[in-house]
Amino acid sequence: MTVSGWSLLGLAAIVLLLILRWIGRTCRVATERAWLPQDLRDAELAYAEQRFRAKVPVALGARVDRAYRHLNGVMVLVELKARHANRVYFSDVVELSAQRYALESHTGEPVARQAYVLVQQAGQLQKVPHRVTLLAHDEVVALVKRREAILIGMVEPQYSRWPKLCRQCAFRQQCKSPSVNQRKN
Repeated sequence: MTVSGWSLLGLAAIVLLLILRWIGRTCRVATERAWLPQDLRDAELAYAEQRFRAKVPVALGARVDRAYRHLNGVMVLVELKARHANRVYFSDVVELSAQRYALESHTGEPVARQAYVLVQQAGQLQKVPHRVTLLAHDEVVALVKRREAILIGMVEPQYSRWPKLCRQCAFRQQCKSPSVNQRKN
């Protein structure tokens, strides 16, 4: 084969690789859009896996899983959770509320009070969107201040209303909760 033949073959291989790469990217985008809630299908992905910080009136850092920007400029937060039960927990709402607070404070951009928790159950491909209403900014500030007060010993922590949470708590050995002391497993 001549030099020009090898050059032509190399060029064809490069073009083929570029086409395959473009097809792969298009399929990934289409797959991601398929599990988005209907009202986010026309929104663009603004932030993914990014950290943001708020400094006033309380310092708070949060990692945003996904934030989609609507045409009107308002962003909607989406958090993906892989778990056994297809449900949303209050901790998901607190987490997304902290993300909203940090993102708005850091960027100055508006973030919707409604967000989504996408639950993917173990062994399943389908992601189920759950729409949640986030806490107001003053509620987030109150939670941060309460946490700070607990950590410095000014406020006594309350026991969890959900005894199953005690099994995973880092402070289980020091806790005086009846639900912890009844179960020594």
